Amino acid sequence: MKSSLKHYGSCKIFLMIVAAVMFCGCFFSCSKNITVSSLTGTLDEVDRYIIQGQSEAALKLLVKTDKKSLPPVARLGIYRRYVKLGETARAEKLIKSCLKKNPNDKQLLAVYSSILLKKKNIKEALSVSKKLSGTEYGSLYAEALLRSRLENADAVYSFDDFCSDDYVQVYFDAYSGSKDNRWLRNCAVVNLIKGKTEQAFAVYPKTFQDSTDAYFWSLVTYDNKKFVDAAENLKTAMTLLDRELADEYDLKRNIHIKRNLNLKIRALLADSYINLSEEKLAEKERNSLLEYITTFEDEALNSGDINIAGGISSDDVLSIIYLNSAVWALSRDDLKGAYNLLSFCVQHWPDFVPGLIAYGNYAYNSNQLKLDDPMTQELRKLGIRSMDMEAYDELPKIPVEDAIARMEDSLGRFKNFELYVAKLDLEDKIQNYSDKAYYGKIYNTIERNTLGTNLYPPEIARYAVHGLLMLDRKEEAESLFNLYISSRYQFDDQKNFYDELFIHIHEIQKWEVEYAAWFAAEAGKAKLACQLYEFVVFNEYIKDSKKVREISPRASIPAMMNLSMIYSSTKQKSEALALYGKTASLSQNLREKSEALYRIGILYNEMDKVEDAIKSLKYSVYLNPDHSRARLLLAKLKG
Repeated sequence: MKSSLKHYGSCKIFLMIVAAVMFCGCFFSCSKNITVSSLTGTLDEVDRYIIQGQSEAALKLLVKTDKKSLPPVARLGIYRRYVKLGETARAEKLIKSCLKKNPNDKQLLAVYSSILLKKKNIKEALSVSKKLSGTEYGSLYAEALLRSRLENADAVYSFDDFCSDDYVQVYFDAYSGSKDNRWLRNCAVVNLIKGKTEQAFAVYPKTFQDSTDAYFWSLVTYDNKKFVDAAENLKTAMTLLDRELADEYDLKRNIHIKRNLNLKIRALLADSYINLSEEKLAEKERNSLLEYITTFEDEALNSGDINIAGGISSDDVLSIIYLNSAVWALSRDDLKGAYNLLSFCVQHWPDFVPGLIAYGNYAYNSNQLKLDDPMTQELRKLGIRSMDMEAYDELPKIPVEDAIARMEDSLGRFKNFELYVAKLDLEDKIQNYSDKAYYGKIYNTIERNTLGTNLYPPEIARYAVHGLLMLDRKEEAESLFNLYISSRYQFDDQKNFYDELFIHIHEIQKWEVEYAAWFAAEAGKAKLACQLYEFVVFNEYIKDSKKVREISPRASIPAMMNLSMIYSSTKQKSEALALYGKTASLSQNLREKSEALYRIGILYNEMDKVEDAIKSLKYSVYLNPDHSRARLLLAKLKG
């Protein structure tokens, strides 16, 4: 299952007002090293009076003991006893007095913030507690800020208002005070919405509170391409869910929610197995899913409770299961199985965009297989079929026109630019457009979908830029791309395009950054292209005071190959070798692996490491026997 923000559509911000640190008495205790030697004995005497119920004597002694010259920690001991005696006015007065002399003392600020929150003086509490943000008392500022927002009856706040980067620290502070993982999920969601998957993973919890929590963090680990961790987390989620189903008090009300979660957990586990090249485990998981669903659909029919089936057979989960099974079948060259699954998918979910696109790709590819050489034609005239001919004739084919018609039907019901562009691509493949006709189609598509000056849906912009490059109109493609980016992200026209690009780089989609890098490389701006590709390819962070650089979940194989090439051309051969090696290990495509190994062979040869070059080239040819350049260089080095 491709992870996208769709995974998080059901994840809601849990904006709750916690009273995690409401009782200031739990913060502090008297210091064992107070400079006034008699104070400890005096406070012990006050405690004895309190235990004996002699409140008046205790209060009289406290008032006599309290001096402004005492250090804050000592006066906090007196404050705590004022609170025990119910002398809140005196206690507050003492804290105010201490703050006048020590305005930046975190403990004093925390106590006074707590007092103000109890009194519902939110405005002043917000002002006082602001200095506590990011400290061990940060939950007080978090509470003050959220209460100030939610208790303002005149203000109208949207979901986006609580998703700014400023709130990440607020939510983390709230977690620090409450230890409730839902606050960590808030931190993660703010970053996930902006595509910052690494930052989302940075607040990964030590333990999971329930199955929903485990599933959420499975999504985060999956999107960070930590598939082993994702699989383990999903197994934990299943274990927790089994316990919850067994212990659920209100089972009738929650059973549908829990069963739907079970589906999502199993579906993502199957995808994790696919990414770990455990295809058999993935297919086994998907088959068990289908059996699981069928069981509860039968239960619904027998009981007459349509909600049981309706609660489980959510189209988004089922459609993805069938699609992934089709992809698995294709990977095993089981074309008949893929055909059946894809046909079922588009018939039952006619508006499922990934299914329609996969159906279209299958339709096109199934019609590219040709067995019409002269000998075959002669055999057919004689009514004779070889085994190859029989196998070919039995291959299930889908007319491309059928796939296009299904896409058009769906587009008639729902507007979806991803599907619209997929339909255009299919049409482009089967229509032998002249360059002039194709050029005209590109601009007709742009004009029909213009949102404003130089502004189009991202899918349309990408289609147009790609099309112009296919026509070898590089300058025109770059101009259209730059104008689109400037318009979409509201660049300052008076400033350099690439300066503005780096300012907005965290907002820009990955494909847009990759195109910007490609255009920079084409213009000979190697350093600039390198910086842009590195943003896509690498994730950098500090761990144990050391800078760590690892492959980012954003990284694509083309971006890694292009960056490796730039390293190689700028005499950074060690970096190029390392990245080509990573590319070869991460790619699932044998041709891509072969190409990366071929380039490693070239670099080793340039470094006079002939034996290493030969090993790399041998493996390249083994993976792709048709790689003529690798075969030629290998023969040259051997000879």
